[in-house]
Amino acid sequence: MGSARSEVTAARQREIRRALALAVVPLAATLLLGMLLVPRIAMPDALPLPLPDPKSLQQTFEADSTLAARGRSSALPGVVRALGSALRAFHALELKGGQPEDLANARRAIDTALIDVQSAGDEPLLELRAVQLEAFTAEVDRFVSTGVESTDLGELGGGFVRTMRAEGWCDGHRLTLTRSELRTIFKQMWSSVIGVEDKPPFALTLDEKRVLFALRLSQPHLPGRMREAIATAKQGAKTDRACKAIEQSEQKALERWSLDRIEQVAAVDPLYPAEYARGVAKLRGGNVEEAADSFREWLSVHPDGALALRARSYLRLATRAAQVE
Repeated sequence: MGSARSEVTAARQREIRRALALAVVPLAATLLLGMLLVPRIAMPDALPLPLPDPKSLQQTFEADSTLAARGRSSALPGVVRALGSALRAFHALELKGGQPEDLANARRAIDTALIDVQSAGDEPLLELRAVQLEAFTAEVDRFVSTGVESTDLGELGGGFVRTMRAEGWCDGHRLTLTRSELRTIFKQMWSSVIGVEDKPPFALTLDEKRVLFALRLSQPHLPGRMREAIATAKQGAKTDRACKAIEQSEQKALERWSLDRIEQVAAVDPLYPAEYARGVAKLRGGNVEEAADSFREWLSVHPDGALALRARSYLRLATRAAQVE
C-alpha cells in the first residue's frame, strides 16, 4: 500500500517538474523579447547643428547679386579696382607658396590700397566683394566640372582647394559644400584678409554664421598638425596600453575643440542648444560626470521639447558610466 502511494507521489512530482519546465520556455522567451525591446542607449553620434533660416540666406544671396550687377554695370573707382588687383596678387602668391618677403610685400600692397580706398566708402567695397564672389563661385564650378584649378581660381581663392581637401570637404575635384557654404566661406575669407570681418556692413549675417558653424560642427576634427602628430604617435605605439592612451588623448582634444566651437556658436546664436551640446561633447570625450551635469542643466530649463528625450537617455548613459568609474 505504501509502495503504491509512493509511486503515485513520484509520478505527480514528475508531472509538476515537466509542467514547470514547459512554463520556463515561454517565460524565458518573454524575458528575452523584453530585453530585445528595451531601447539601448547609444553614444551620441553627432553634435546638434545651428539651423540657418533659408529665407534669410536667400535675401542675402539676392542682395549680393544686386551688388555684383551694380559693380559690373558701372566702373568701380580706381582705388577700389587697385585693391581688387592687390588681393588677387596676394592670393596667387599664397597658392604658390611664395617667399615670406614676397608675401609681406603683397600684404603691404593690400594695406596701402585700403588706405586709399577709405575715401570711396563702403558701397564700392561691397560691390567689389560681390563681383569677386560671383567670379569665385563660377571658377569653383569650373574646377568641379573639369578638375582644373584655373589661374582665376587661385587669384580669387588662394589655397582654397588645398584647404578644402585638408578639411575633408573636397575629394579629388568633388566638393561637398553647399552653395550657401561656398559663398559664406569666400565672404568670410575676403573680409578677413582686409580686416573688416567684424565691421558692418561687411560682417556675416547671423544665418551666414550659422552656416559656417553648422559646417564645422558637422565634422569635428583636430587641426592638421595635431592630426599628423597623433597619426605618427599611433604608428609608433607598441602596446595596447599606449594605443589606448593615444586614443583617449585624441578624444579629449576633440572634446576641447568641440567645446570651443560650441562657445563660439552660443555667443552669437541665442537659439542654439548650447548646454545640451556641451553634454554631448563631454560624453563623447569621456568626461561623463560633467556631461551628466550639462544634461541635468539642460533638462532643468527644457523639460520638454525635441531634445528632452535624448537628453534623458544620455543622462542615464553618463550616470551609469560615472558609477562604473
